Amino acid sequence: MNQDNVRWLMQDEHRDCLLDRGKLRLSEWLEKGSASVVKQGPHRTVYEVRLPSLHFFLKHNHSTGTKAKLRRWVRKSKARIEHDCALEVARREVPTFTPLALGESSGSHNSGESYLLTHALKDTHSLSHFLEQDLPTFPESTRTHWRQSIAIELGKLLAKMHNTGILHRDLHPANILIQFIDGKPKLFLIDLDAVQLRSSLDWKSRAANLVILNRWFILRSSRSDRLRFWRAYSGDKTNREGALDIELDTEISNQRFWRSLDPRCIKKNRRFRPLKASGVVGHTVTDMDEKVLADLLANPDAPFEDERNRVLKDSKTSTVVEMEIPLAGKTQRVIYKRFNVKRWTAPLASLIRTTPAMRSWIYGHGLRQRWIPTPRPLVVLHRRRNGMLHEGYLMTAKLEPTEELNDFADRVEKLANPERTTTIRHTIDQVASLIRELHRRQISQRDLKSANLLVVPDSLIGSSSEKPKRSHVSDAPSPIDYWPLTNSTIWMIDLVGVGCLKKLSKQRRIQNLARLHASFLSRDWLTRSDKLRFLRAYLPWGLRGKENWKLWWRAIESATGAKVAKNARSGRVLA
Repeated sequence: MNQDNVRWLMQDEHRDCLLDRGKLRLSEWLEKGSASVVKQGPHRTVYEVRLPSLHFFLKHNHSTGTKAKLRRWVRKSKARIEHDCALEVARREVPTFTPLALGESSGSHNSGESYLLTHALKDTHSLSHFLEQDLPTFPESTRTHWRQSIAIELGKLLAKMHNTGILHRDLHPANILIQFIDGKPKLFLIDLDAVQLRSSLDWKSRAANLVILNRWFILRSSRSDRLRFWRAYSGDKTNREGALDIELDTEISNQRFWRSLDPRCIKKNRRFRPLKASGVVGHTVTDMDEKVLADLLANPDAPFEDERNRVLKDSKTSTVVEMEIPLAGKTQRVIYKRFNVKRWTAPLASLIRTTPAMRSWIYGHGLRQRWIPTPRPLVVLHRRRNGMLHEGYLMTAKLEPTEELNDFADRVEKLANPERTTTIRHTIDQVASLIRELHRRQISQRDLKSANLLVVPDSLIGSSSEKPKRSHVSDAPSPIDYWPLTNSTIWMIDLVGVGCLKKLSKQRRIQNLARLHASFLSRDWLTRSDKLRFLRAYLPWGLRGKENWKLWWRAIESATGAKVAKNARSGRVLA
């Protein structure tokens, strides 16, 4: 059928239901509320349509840009490619959706637009939604059962795909649907415009595809579940070498991926946008309240002059207040910090290097996308004069309830045993785990002192070896930030000293650990056994052996002594 420059391919029985004189009834469905937008972007819009006799999804592929318009003359439309892939994937007995109809622009005025209608799969959810939103609500025993079952089924799905020559270049859980039949999970592959069909796949292609999938799971699943997936995929319960290679390649791939995303927070996109006013420049997240932004741009110093705001710090280097703003339809407590100009050379330096406020902004978002817990940065501003940046301002969400690790340690010291011992040990494990993951992601924090670590106290006081309860903090998880529900009990703040490196040297790791160690030198109740426990968790012994822990111990002790001596010479208090 060809009308209005769109050629349609569908079964006759669905023609009257879907088309009105050859034209898709989309506007009619939207007007009646039968259709709703599921996903929208510059390249495509996806609708879910519920009719009395049909339930389907409609993907409208847009033709934007010169490159896309030229591409339509040399290859099939996106809808045609996905339609043909769906038929071939199903023929190779890999579960996927069933096409309902195909529409393509045609004629001399071919715009490159295309439409793909697919039958909805009954009672399915995206695998990512199930794992992040639904699974945490189940009892522990049920979660364990489903995690293990899904790991095995996912391994079988990938094995079936690769054994039949199917390669998905955008393989992540959002492109996999899950359905439960008689209490057993079944997985379906979707979003097939990124699929390549081959007669066979070599190991290099298979491994690269597994790395793409593992980039999501290495941050969200346990090693035992990933090993369970590998055994189901490979069919060999004794071979772990391939799994270890995939893990190593995934970490390298993630590092490249994260570095490519770091500049995103200083560009204009759907998550961030730049700000500019008379003498003031900056960046903000896109869900910030417009009135709050207008007030800050008019006078960035106004919050420090408002008596309703609580002053947390006022020194030569910075001023910090706690205040309330409207955000996402509710009142949000935030921390607002001013970076004072200490030297006349600082504005000149801003011409060749990143300012402290901007470093905190960039690394705040960079750490969050690397799954390192830190409060969400909301706004960064600078006063600009003569092309140079002067005072900087940073607003971040406030975590509640939390307290500085140093204050938490004071409170723990007063606890009675065995509650004190249990709390100390669990806190040591949590802090060591955070710093291990920080360094594993090639991130250094040269000012890693106890005052720059926040604790969610109720989750640690009297904790046993059980996992802590999920913390209910004021910067609630936001899909726009890729920040999922978190069990984190230790959070990082004050990121001026953070650096994201291609490779973190052992010397820098020792400096970071020594700086934290120096914060606790005055605490006599922290024993050498406690410090060894920290080192065991940091290295970690259970996975990699003892790793010459005595050499680490001596190096940290030596670096700590050097830090103490340096502060003594300069007369600075050791925080």
